[in-house]
Amino acid sequence: MQKLSLTVVFASISLAGCDLDGSGNSSSSSSTSTTSSVAVEMEGKFPTGLSVASPLQRSSSATTASRMLNRTASDAKYSMEAITTEIEAVSTSASSFSSKFDISHFFTDVGSAECFGPQVMYENHPDGTAGNSGTLPSGDVGIWTDTNGSTNEACAAAELNAQMRGAANRTFMSMMSFAGLLAVARLDGVSLPTAGGTPADLSSSLSSRMPSSISVTTAQLSQSSAGVWSYTLEFEYTDSTPPTGATTPQTIGLRMEHTPGSSSTAYEGVIQYQMDDYYSPSGNCTADTHGGANITHNGSLHYKRNGDNIVTQHRYGNLCGHDQTNFSEAITGKTLQHLSPTSAWDNNFSILTAEFDRTDRSGSYAYTWQAGFVDGSSRILFVGLNSGGNDGESYYGYGDTVNTSTSGDITGLYCNWAGPGTHTLHAYAQRQFLSYSSTSNQYELSSTASSNIRYAPTTSCIYDTEVTGNEFRYDRDIDDTLTDETDITALVYSSGSAPTGYHDLDLMSPTIGSTTYTSIMDAIVNGRHFSKPTYP
Repeated sequence: MQKLSLTVVFASISLAGCDLDGSGNSSSSSSTSTTSSVAVEMEGKFPTGLSVASPLQRSSSATTASRMLNRTASDAKYSMEAITTEIEAVSTSASSFSSKFDISHFFTDVGSAECFGPQVMYENHPDGTAGNSGTLPSGDVGIWTDTNGSTNEACAAAELNAQMRGAANRTFMSMMSFAGLLAVARLDGVSLPTAGGTPADLSSSLSSRMPSSISVTTAQLSQSSAGVWSYTLEFEYTDSTPPTGATTPQTIGLRMEHTPGSSSTAYEGVIQYQMDDYYSPSGNCTADTHGGANITHNGSLHYKRNGDNIVTQHRYGNLCGHDQTNFSEAITGKTLQHLSPTSAWDNNFSILTAEFDRTDRSGSYAYTWQAGFVDGSSRILFVGLNSGGNDGESYYGYGDTVNTSTSGDITGLYCNWAGPGTHTLHAYAQRQFLSYSSTSNQYELSSTASSNIRYAPTTSCIYDTEVTGNEFRYDRDIDDTLTDETDITALVYSSGSAPTGYHDLDLMSPTIGSTTYTSIMDAIVNGRHFSKPTYP
């Protein structure tokens, strides 16, 4: 049997009328009355108003979260507001929960936006031997085009949205399940537990609202003598068409430890999830006869809210084998522990730290991810949104490995991470200024000056000398052909030295105006005034 144990990152649960599309339109008065009553019932028991999703994803009120979450990684649409609407419906109606529950959300893969880290064909790479050719692997060239695909969406925004898709999907369906647990208790007249009292068993109530492919084994609410609420939900899912090599039924378990504060808008909590799965191909795990491998998803979230200010840190790791865990980093005053990046994980590890105002998303976000435990560096994407949430700035670069540091500081940029020759860290970062467009519901670039991303994929980041008959060509426009590439698309000169019609190196450096900062991170923080989010 495949065991999946999931305790998840929480999406928006704003249980009053909300502005769904940024236009100021909120729910009707009758809806507001209903959701307000639900909010009262959930106060102190549930992390209302908590959001973990990409702050750069918006949607119209006509787009439901379930529809958005099913889109592809390059078009991941899961705004905080849309998720809120879905959860509100479940909180007020067990039948709504039954109709919206979709097990596939627990098994969402994460991919990159089309513009970020594409595979890049090349020939005659100047750091290799004459006549060489090959392809730079996916994920290594960072922000490669200013905008994503045929849209006007800034690449940094598209990439954060895509990277957040997996967490948003698992979060969304987990919150559906927890909200459903409270709904069936209310509708079936099951008394909620008192402090230190007997836990409420809701297995039968929930089972009757589940599809036939789901068998509920545990559905329980409890409250400690100190007033800490715990949610426990386990069920078995029978997949009618499991992937070759995988087993079914699969067990999914959800848990949450929620500590209320002095008001409904003050609380703290920790969440963990552990989920067995099957990956094909096997990645960094040993492959079975089918070319895949059993893996375990591990994740933890530490969240804290004080009024409209929310601070969170979510960690995710992918471990080889089933039933593997590494929740070993203590969190002060909490029973559940954080996922540790120091050992055990193999394929992927990511850390999202966010500190923001829930009313307009303004604040700071830092997303760090690493492809494998033995990888030499992590990738880091910062986003800072100004007051009002309608514009801000993003920065991308490399940093220390997550098993060395979880602080998420950008240390520079590798322009040639996996191509011929040796890779060298340079004190650069990629930068994009983001402006929200109410027409497209996307964050776009307001001008060409809003984006500093151009470099040559060489060890020096520069390619300014052609060798006749051995010209370096690479797929600048990512159309999978080199026949349309020319010296104009390939050559990148030192800043300020490009001939007319050609391109300079265009990256953020430690020098801003007349000031040279001590490092690229110093320039981001003190030169561009990015406020790094503080871990709770």
